Formats: sequence, structure tokens, C-alpha cells
Amino acid sequence: MRGDTNTQGSGSFVPGERPEENSDDVVEDPDATAPEPQPESQPESPPQEPRSWRVLWGMLRPRGTRSELLAGVLCLALGFALAVQVRQSGTDQLSSLRQDELVRLLDEVTQRAEQLDAEVATLEEARADLQSEGGQDQAALELAQQRAELEGILSGRLPAEGPGVQVDVEAQRGQLKASQMFNMLEELRNAGAEAMEINDVRIVTSSYFEDADGEIVLDGDVLDRPHQWAVIGDPETIDRALEIPGGALPTLRTAGARTTTTQLDHVEVDAVKQPEEPEYARPALQDGSGG
Repeated sequence: MRGDTNTQGSGSFVPGERPEENSDDVVEDPDATAPEPQPESQPESPPQEPRSWRVLWGMLRPRGTRSELLAGVLCLALGFALAVQVRQSGTDQLSSLRQDELVRLLDEVTQRAEQLDAEVATLEEARADLQSEGGQDQAALELAQQRAELEGILSGRLPAEGPGVQVDVEAQRGQLKASQMFNMLEELRNAGAEAMEINDVRIVTSSYFEDADGEIVLDGDVLDRPHQWAVIGDPETIDRALEIPGGALPTLRTAGARTTTTQLDHVEVDAVKQPEEPEYARPALQDGSGG
């Protein structure tokens, strides 16, 4: 007869409980090592873009809204306007002139440069004479005489003669204005005119033109028609300066006047004008105080 308990060896087995392992029955192998866990291979993921670039792209990405389209149109119009302005500012103003007009301007500038070089050479020679010991007094006297003659011609106190041009202007009453005659005077001065007169009326630095009942008045004297200019200076330079497109003579012709320019080797400016006594100005003394 089998009993309720089963005896194996010296231990007892209780149902429902795990039997205790005997340490003597388990033998550990010192050379045995536990297998290392192998990392599971995972598929490589593509590198992610930095967050800042994604944010920037999100801000700049066009969305096609009405405000963005309007801003784009305004930027395009602004760029076009700037391009047109730069192109116009870079355009040469002389590109519209003809070849003969450009040649005239070049000759005028060349001759003016030669005149200035000659004046510089004369002044340097005068300075050298003044600085020398032997001819200092004589050079100073000659220079003073030349200065007096030059100032007498420029001020209109002395008559003058030399090469120049004669300009005849024929116009009906009221066709010409004082401003047009003044523009011609300025053109002549810019071309190097040294002495001028109109119908025996001397032109000086204080001369002025004005309109009076369809006539032109010069320094208080009514000019007879036709107006005849006598000008002393380089004939070719003056002639080219007056004929520049948009200059003095083309403007007079546009107003209905007929003009004729004659280059002469000898022009006389006989009219003189005595300078008026100054009303307020007085010569200053060497110490700076007035006399």
C-alpha cells in the first residue's frame, strides 16, 4: 500500500511547492560564460535637417496670399524704376550731338586749354622777372603798365582792337527779349570774349539788358535795329560757341531773328565807358581801416 508521502533520499516533497535545489548537485563550469546579447540591427534613418532651417524655410516658403503677391509686384516695379534711372543717369549727354558738333566742342576745349597754358607761361615769366635782383624794378613797372591797360580794357575805359567776330542780328520789334540777349552775352564771355560793344554801346561787367515797349535797352540806351555785335576774341572759338545746338544764335533764330556771323582778323571796339564813382565803397588803408 502506497502512502500519501513519497520519500526520495533524505528530503521530503510537499505538493504545491518547488523542491529546493541542492547546491551539492549543481556544478558550475568556470570556463563557461554567459552569451553576450547581440544588438538588434535597426535600419539607418536619414539625417534630419536642423530645426532652424526648417523654421526658416517655413517662413520663406511662398504661400500665394494676396499680400505676398502685392509685395512682389511692388518690388518688381521698384527694381524696374531703379534700373531705368541708373541707365538714364549713365547716358552720355553728348551722345545726341552730331559728329561735326562734337568736333567743334573738342576744338573749343583744346584752344581754350592752349590759351590758359599761354597765360600760365606769361604769369610764370613775370614772376621770375620780379624775383630776379637785376630787373626787379623794371619788371614791376612793366607789369603795372600791363595791368593798367588790361583793367582799362575790361572796365571799358580804353578802346580795344584785335581779332574777333561781327554778329548781325535782324529782328522785328518785339521778337526778341532782353533775356535772349543776356544769354548771348554769357555765351560770348564763356567763349573768351575780351571786349564787346553793341551799336556803339560798350559792354562792361555792370551792363544789363531790359525790355521796354518791344525794344531792348542796354544800360539805359535803347538799341537800334538791327543789332550789331563787335566782339574781340578768338574768332573760331566764338563762332563755334554761338552755333552750339540750343545755344545763343539757334535760340534767336527760333524766335524769328536772322543772324550772320563774320570772322575778322581785325575788330575795333571804339566805344568807351567811364566808370561811375562809388557811392559807398572807399579804398582801404594798409592797416585795414577806411580812409
